[in-house]
Parts: sequence; structure tokens; C-alpha cells
Amino acid sequence: WSITVVRIMAALAAHLGNDEDHALYSNKDGILTQALEDLHWNPRTKSYCDVGKHSAGGTFETRYMYRCAEASSSSTTDVAVARDVLEARGNPCPKSHPKPLYPLGDGQGGLLSKEYFVPGKVVKHQFVAQYGYISLFPLLLKILPPTSRRLKHIMNLMENDREIRTKYGLLSLSKTSRFYERGNAPGDKPYWRGAIWMPINYLAVSALHYYANVEGPYREQAHRLYRELRENLVSNVYKEYKRTGYLWEQYDSKSGQGKRSHPFTGWTALVVNIMAESY
Repeated sequence: WSITVVRIMAALAAHLGNDEDHALYSNKDGILTQALEDLHWNPRTKSYCDVGKHSAGGTFETRYMYRCAEASSSSTTDVAVARDVLEARGNPCPKSHPKPLYPLGDGQGGLLSKEYFVPGKVVKHQFVAQYGYISLFPLLLKILPPTSRRLKHIMNLMENDREIRTKYGLLSLSKTSRFYERGNAPGDKPYWRGAIWMPINYLAVSALHYYANVEGPYREQAHRLYRELRENLVSNVYKEYKRTGYLWEQYDSKSGQGKRSHPFTGWTALVVNIMAESY
């Protein structure tokens, strides 16, 4: 996004004849583009990755939600605790809310629980090697030149059925990720962990259309992907509109069925632009 912003600013400066600002933003463009390559390109996975201090290992364990309160006010917070801590009847509350109240119920006579990711012991600064929309942005925003070898690697990911390709659109998170279709929080179903989102798929279709129509070694692959993704998106949105009468906020990663908010004629209305090939 930062690269896109400085490129827009440079173009505006050029249009206004402001040479000083044009030089400033053009320089920032070069710095940020180089940083993208130096910091976010993972040569092992041949993909763009987020970077941070985290554990590449870890397991999912069940945790139970417990409500705690401040000592001198009614302010509360909920914490996730292990079963053995709950059974020991100790105080699982943090210092900020030291007063234990009660474990939360699930509304069905049981305890409210969630899958909680427990990081592995080795925590270090490294790539977050997860495939998904995060891996596509240098293509989505047309940052990469048409001759970049990186384009081919990204498009290979986009047409990999084991990763993010489906007959309904591109998944927000790869099927191979351990976080794929896992809930975000108790009572909160997966959000950006697999579902198909129209705004990102629109950017993908728009970018593929661009790369398919400029000179470069990967234009044929871009054209093939463009035709397929455009057809899949339009067909699925139409199918769901015909079935339910609505456009939806997102679409299911496995069935393509509409999910969450509806009617949703916000970004999902971009399907009209895709039908008209107006990018």
C-alpha cells in the first residue's frame, strides 16, 4: 500500500508540475520497492511473506473463558485458561483485573471454550510463511514490472488447487495453513481465514487483466488465469444471488455459498465491473 500511495503522489506531483515533490516521492518509491524485496521476499518458499518475531511451531489447545474484574470497579475482562487451572480453583486473573468472578457458559449448559494457539518454544524474528491474500499484494497493486520472475511464482500460487485456488474465487488463506477455517474467538467464526472476498478478488482480476495486456514473458499465464477467475467469480455470485436473492459480504471457501452480512451491495457490487471488464 505504501508503494502505491507514493506512486500516486509522484503522479500527482508530475501532473501539477511540482518537480521537487515528484523527485521526493519517486525516491521514496525506490526505497520502499527495494525494502519489499529485501525484507519480504522469502527465497525458500518463493513468495512474499509478512515478517515478525514469532514461533514457526506450536499447537492448538482448548482453553476456557474466565471473567475477571478490577479490584475497585465493575470493569471486567475475559481470559483464556487451561482446564487444569480451572479445576484447581486457583485465581487465573491478571494483575490488571485480579478479582475472579466465574467461568463463562456456552449457553448450552457447558463451558465456553476456544481453540487457543500455543506458540512453540523457539520464538525469533522470521518470515511468517503463510500463503493467502498477503502473498499476492505486489501483483494485486501492479507493483511488479511485467518482466519480473516474481510474477510467475505468485501466479503459480493463484492456480494451485492445494493452496488458494477454488472454482468460486481465490481464498483469503491457504488450505495448507494450520489457521485455515479456524475460529477467531469464541462465537466468532473464521473471517479472513479462508473465506472468499470480492474486493481482493477484484484486485486480482484487475491486475491479471493488466499483465495479460502488456508485453512480458508471463502474459499468457496471466490471460489464462484472468479468464478462469473472472468466470468463477461471476458464476458463483450469480448462482448465490439466484439462490438467495442477495449479494453477500463473503463466500464460503468450500461451497461458495454466501456468508455473513446481506444484502451487501458494497464491495460485492464490484462483480458488475468484472462483468463489464471495467477496471
